Amino acid sequence: MVRIICEGKSDIKNIKSLLKFLTIEYKDRHFIATNGKSFLLNKTIFVYKTLLEHIENGFVEKILFIVDADDYKNDKSLCGIENTISKIIKLQQDLNIKEISDYYIACDPISQKGYFESLLLSTIDENVKRCYEEFRQCSELNSKSVDKNILTELHKLTQPDKPYNFEHPNFILLKEKLKDLFNE
Repeated sequence: MVRIICEGKSDIKNIKSLLKFLTIEYKDRHFIATNGKSFLLNKTIFVYKTLLEHIENGFVEKILFIVDADDYKNDKSLCGIENTISKIIKLQQDLNIKEISDYYIACDPISQKGYFESLLLSTIDENVKRCYEEFRQCSELNSKSVDKNILTELHKLTQPDKPYNFEHPNFILLKEKLKDLFNE
């Protein structure tokens, strides 16, 4: 069995959408949401105690961490792509799961900042993106919640038939990691 460990429930929802697109069957028990990056990177949380027991008993054979890069400006100790990678590698080492685990850092691949939602929004048409940016400037909505919530919901309203382009090159690496995880 596999486990996908991510920060929150919205990440799980987005990953499930991608798995459906890939026609990979999954179960809810494949997912663990830690309720934030600081918890995900904390080797002492209860979830990891249970996970290690499941590994020891042969129930879990592969793990994929999917973690947001965030922005280094917001938290110099946890955020930014380099910090996130080094913290995940340390967690893998501390839990002694390096051989059975992998990771994917979710963000806008060009800016290397952001969240899973930033990755999703990086795949949409440039004209639509420009429209969203104009909305952001006009509404003066510039907080972290903009990408994670408002722009994502706005996109779902304006492009309901094909909300994101899972065929976009920005998804190649994540799709490969998910296929490998599920041995597809």
